[in-house]
Amino acid sequence: MQVGDGTLLRILNNNAIMVDTGSGRLILLGRGIGFSRKLGDPIGLDIADEIFYPSGSAGLRQLADFVSEIPIESFEVARQAVALAESMAGIRPSQALLLSIADHLHFAVRRTQEGITVDYPLKWEISQLYPKELTLGHAVVETARSRLGVDLADDESAAFAMHFVNAQFARADVSDTVAMTESLSQIIGVVSAGLGADTTADSMSVARFVTHIRYLYARIASGKQIENAPPVLMSVTHEAHPELLGVAQKVRFLIEADGGTLTDAEMTYLEIHLARLVAAAGR
Repeated sequence: MQVGDGTLLRILNNNAIMVDTGSGRLILLGRGIGFSRKLGDPIGLDIADEIFYPSGSAGLRQLADFVSEIPIESFEVARQAVALAESMAGIRPSQALLLSIADHLHFAVRRTQEGITVDYPLKWEISQLYPKELTLGHAVVETARSRLGVDLADDESAAFAMHFVNAQFARADVSDTVAMTESLSQIIGVVSAGLGADTTADSMSVARFVTHIRYLYARIASGKQIENAPPVLMSVTHEAHPELLGVAQKVRFLIEADGGTLTDAEMTYLEIHLARLVAAAGR
């Protein structure tokens, strides 16, 4: 919890206020934090359950409107979800993740109460590609059901899972993660067809391969691809599994279709991971 003081500038609602710390304006969130307060009151920052900092993507006015609209209960469920994500999956907590979970939860609750259903076409791919994040998504749904008394649809778990995936790769928004998920699904299909259906039967090996591709996408997005690999790695892989080159080139085509160009070193490590899939299948 941040230590310091601020001056009350605006009461957003009983559970959210805006303060001026002298060095900037912040939004403080906490149950009853705005009750019976007056403008100009000194506020200790340590009384807040959550402190929101305006940023380029979420200006002060936008942030204030956002926090004003979402019930405190949704934020409490979101805070629990973020804490669980950190303890279970090592996903780093962030303001962006908390806000995205709270926002999605708020509208999911409204849709449920209004009888509106939403279809998530990638839910099968999500279950195959992001099992860890899907488990977290299920936890959010179950927590919301018990704490908010709203029977969210099971499919909402897939949507929450995408927010957890998004948080790990610092993508601009979930639409980028959707595109990556579609590409991953295509890549798995190409690998399965190129190396044989049994190659992807070992879920643990597939999970490792998917993780490698996910971080490859992250490296491409950040401009920090692997630039060097020992030449012996490629020669050994080619000698042991000459059939991998064609499959690797097809995967490369799918990845580069999304933008960017893979380095030779990245191709080397891609082939190594493909070789591991072959080895896991006993071929």
